[in-house]
Amino acid sequence: MNWGAIIAVIIYELATIIIVSAVIARKNKKRVQEAGSFAFAGGGLPASLVGVTLALTLLGSAHNWGTSQNAGAMGVIAIWFSIACVVMMVVITQFTGPWIRRSGARTVGEFLTHIFGKKSGALVASINAALGISMCALEVETIAITLAFLTGWSYTICAVIGGIIACLYVLLAGMKEIAWLNLINAVVMYVSLIVVLVCLFFTLPGGWDGVETRILASETPWFTNMFGNGQLIIGFAVPTALGASLFHGMAQTGYQPVATAKSNKEVKKSMWFAGPVNGLFCIIPALIGVAAFSIAAYREVGTLNMTPAMLKDLLPPWAIALLAAGFLGVDLSSFAVMALAPATVITHDMYGIKNPNVTEVQRTKYIRILIIIITIVSIAICNLQPAPVEMVNWIFSFGIPVFVMAVIGMWWKRSETATIITFIVTWIAVCIWSTFGLQNALAANHPAFAQMHVNYISLIFALIFGLIFTAVLPGKPGLYKGKRKEKAVV
Repeated sequence: MNWGAIIAVIIYELATIIIVSAVIARKNKKRVQEAGSFAFAGGGLPASLVGVTLALTLLGSAHNWGTSQNAGAMGVIAIWFSIACVVMMVVITQFTGPWIRRSGARTVGEFLTHIFGKKSGALVASINAALGISMCALEVETIAITLAFLTGWSYTICAVIGGIIACLYVLLAGMKEIAWLNLINAVVMYVSLIVVLVCLFFTLPGGWDGVETRILASETPWFTNMFGNGQLIIGFAVPTALGASLFHGMAQTGYQPVATAKSNKEVKKSMWFAGPVNGLFCIIPALIGVAAFSIAAYREVGTLNMTPAMLKDLLPPWAIALLAAGFLGVDLSSFAVMALAPATVITHDMYGIKNPNVTEVQRTKYIRILIIIITIVSIAICNLQPAPVEMVNWIFSFGIPVFVMAVIGMWWKRSETATIITFIVTWIAVCIWSTFGLQNALAANHPAFAQMHVNYISLIFALIFGLIFTAVLPGKPGLYKGKRKEKAVV
């Protein structure tokens, strides 16, 4: 065990968290705390910080070890997860983010309340909170994997230590702390990946040419092809782009960083930071995952553990420490907003309705308490979920009907009854299709059903029920129907 590397990584993570939060706390003492300063950074961040924060918020477990694991199962087509995320960044920064800000809403639940009514808003707020906590558990899972990769300690111990560090990442100073830490970690994570890629040029058996030779000689020669095969394009690449864009486009996790911007102009400009920072990340983890798969000795330990095992054997200790710091930064940044988002939803959309006179100081106190609770729950359940990319795609399917009905309600017609029916029917269909095994049962006799991703099912049900029930039930004109321009309020 390399204690020097372990201590260096932990000191780096804690030092950056403590220093950044101390600087922000000192600045906050010099002026009256702005409304929403903890959860929304006072709504005063420039495009660069908004873009990097958005990029790292939605760059986590599914991008690093998750993409490596995916590449070990399907090849470099796993890179399509990054392509999906670039599409998602466009949707959030150019469309849904500005749309929500125009209404003055602080949360997606509040926005749905503006469109349809309190019942729809409360339903979406509840789902957003539950799904956000599930994603927090995924981040703790990969934080634990990174710490175990670095230390050799048990998964449970690493989950507890990682959860504590992740909690501090957001707990001390809130969204401003997250934004500046993300800027630092964005640099560290890319430097670490480039260093690892260069090191592997010299340590991989036969180099990268050897990886290609072994893959082409295997039973899966398409592993080196970015387009994989037709089944993977239909069953993975397209539904992943669909799910990521529609879910985060109308979820608190995607909107929370956008709400911190000075204006909608800054939100739109943030695309030029968010797109590249998030979209390029998966390339190197996918290549590393394929490299691990090409070596039989590592393939035997399973797709989740093969990449960490290979890197531990082939990288020098200092490179392992640097990679661990970069990967931890990725997962800590995602956990921070994934925890802040449900805490904000619960405080604003649930407690705020019950007690509309709550002060900003009280709101911040409750958000902090909820973040601690979410951290404890995430540590407890982090080892009970499927593979990160698989779990993330399942979570995405729950957001698709929210996106569909929000668009219908903004630009066509608003019917709360139609909206609630569409949500419930689609979510039931998603659970029956994936959770209760209907897809597997059908695919056993009809292989075509194997490519019918749960995100397709969600979109089909949302469109059919949403359009039909909105058309036949009474409602009001769309929120923005006929309106061209409105000044951003948030």
